[in-house]
Amino acid sequence: MISSDLTKDIKVSIKTAMGQLNYVLEQVDDERRAENILLQLKAVRAILDKAIFELLDDVYRKAMAEKISAAHQNCPGNCGEEVNIERLRRLFPEFSLEDVPQKLKEAEGVEIRMKKYLSEKNLDTPHP
Repeated sequence: MISSDLTKDIKVSIKTAMGQLNYVLEQVDDERRAENILLQLKAVRAILDKAIFELLDDVYRKAMAEKISAAHQNCPGNCGEEVNIERLRRLFPEFSLEDVPQKLKEAEGVEIRMKKYLSEKNLDTPHP
């Protein structure tokens, strides 16, 4: 879930980028404006890069931390996922933001296997 503050910031960034792109579109036929057009395109790229960074950091990194934490807490030490959980836990601070979505998928896979493990373990445990 994207926070309302981040949603507002991303919308402002997109509207700003759109305004700059509209300017570029109007000026692109005027070769005397090439330098200014280049500056505007670089500014648009910077705005979009910032929005991407903020989205990755706010949404994906938090989700990744939550999944790693839950997996770490739910693995009793013999769940079969100890190596994957520990690898994700140790590497988490070092993930580049571009890697976080893929690593989140890995953590989700671990989470699914953990739920299956815990479900099977509960079925094997006699209930009073």
